Amino acid sequence: MGRMIYSRILLDMRTGEVLEAEGELYEGPVAECMGGSGGGSSTTNTVDYAYNDRMATLSEEQQAWARDYYDMWTTHFKPYEIAQTKANMEMLPLETDLYKQQLQAATSLLPQQTQAAQKFLSSATSGVDVNERMALATADAAGAWKDVQGQTVRANARMGVNPNSGRFQGVAAALDTQKAAQLAGARTQARVGAEQENFERLKAAASFNGVGGILQNMGAMSS
Repeated sequence: MGRMIYSRILLDMRTGEVLEAEGELYEGPVAECMGGSGGGSSTTNTVDYAYNDRMATLSEEQQAWARDYYDMWTTHFKPYEIAQTKANMEMLPLETDLYKQQLQAATSLLPQQTQAAQKFLSSATSGVDVNERMALATADAAGAWKDVQGQTVRANARMGVNPNSGRFQGVAAALDTQKAAQLAGARTQARVGAEQENFERLKAAASFNGVGGILQNMGAMSS
């Protein structure tokens, strides 16, 4: 018994009616895929016409939505995009020329920036002289105490205190102690400050990126 082998079938999804069909009659052995656990059972194919009708209606609605959106894009957005593209094309030569000028300016400044970067690194890595800072601080503190002893002698003389008395000697000893403490404090503060400054200089030198800075400046000029 021959079987019809279809290569193309066009159905009406609402009714299930076959509108068009293409195929050929086949005579020969056929391997069938039967349903169920037994070899003799058969398979029945059914068509859900109500489901097909709903799917067709939904497809038509989606096509209508797509058409409405396309019409809206054609009316409102398409002219704007065309105008924007035209404006960008007109601006492109000006932007290109401006960027070329910025590159030329950056190139002309590059030797000076390189020289400045070298001076910065040299100054940062050389640091400050700690001993010199301590000596200056000591001199400043000693200068502040230069007239203290004379002023103390005159003040005690006005009050009738004998410079050779034990009371005066005690005052002088206290002043000497204060002076020594201030000198030592000034030296320590100067040393700590100089060492901290040298550390900050080295840290700045380690994180310095001259090329990156130049490129960053170029980016700022082009923005």
